[in-house]
Amino acid sequence: MLLIDETSIRKRHRYVTVVVNGDTGEVLAMVQGRSKQALSRFFVEQGPRWCHGVQTVVTDGSRSYRAAIGRYLPHTRHVLDRFHAVRWFTQGLTLVRRELQRRQPPGVKPAFEPDLFRARFALLKRHDHLSGAEQKRLDRLFDTHPRLQVAWDALQQLYGLYEADDLQGALRALERFADLYETGQIPEYHTIVDTILNWSEEILAWHHNRHSNGPLEGINNLIQTLRRTAHGFTNYDNYAARGLLLT
Repeated sequence: MLLIDETSIRKRHRYVTVVVNGDTGEVLAMVQGRSKQALSRFFVEQGPRWCHGVQTVVTDGSRSYRAAIGRYLPHTRHVLDRFHAVRWFTQGLTLVRRELQRRQPPGVKPAFEPDLFRARFALLKRHDHLSGAEQKRLDRLFDTHPRLQVAWDALQQLYGLYEADDLQGALRALERFADLYETGQIPEYHTIVDTILNWSEEILAWHHNRHSNGPLEGINNLIQTLRRTAHGFTNYDNYAARGLLLT
C-alpha cells in the first residue's frame, strides 16, 4: 500500500511529494514538485514490476496524483483520504450558514447574526458528537432558519458515507443525501455534488479496507519540524536526504 501526499519545502508554494509505504511506515521518496509529471517520474524509476505489486494507493483529492496513478497503477484500488473528503462535504453547509448570518442592510452592526456565527463549529460536527447543550442550541437555530436544518441534514447524510458499516450502507446514505439535495433548497451543495460524482469510486473505495493518510500526516509533521529546525532548506536534495534520514 502506498500513501501519497504533499508538503512544502519553502514558502511561495514550493512543494515536494512524499511517498510512504503504508504497510511499514517507511518513506520511499520525497519527489520534487506535486504535478503529474513529478509523481510519474517516481513510478517510471521503480519500473513496471514494482508498480504491478502495488495493490492500494491513498491520496488527497489531487487531480495530478490521480492522473499519474491512472497511467502507471491502473490496476490498484485508489482510496481518497477520508479527511479531505469530509472537508469537501462541509463546504456546502458553511456557504449556507454564511449566507444566512449576514445582516441587512449593509452597515448594520454586528455584520453577522451572533448566534449563527458562534455555532459555526457545532454545525460541522457529526450528530453523535454533539453535546446535549450543542444540540439544543442547534435546534433553536433550526426553528429560526429551516433551510439551515436542511443543509445540516444533508451534511449528516454525507457523513453517513463513512458511518456506514459497509458499502451498501454508504450507498443508502448517498441516496438520502440526493433526496435532500433534490428539494432545491440547498443550491450551495451543487459543486459538492459534482465533486462527489467525479470522485465517487475513490470515496467509496474506503469501505474496502478503511485506509487513510493519517500515518503520512504524522510523517509530514516531522518533516516540517525538520524544516523549521534548519531555518529552511535552499537545496531540494539536502531537504530530501535529511527527510529520508529523519523518518
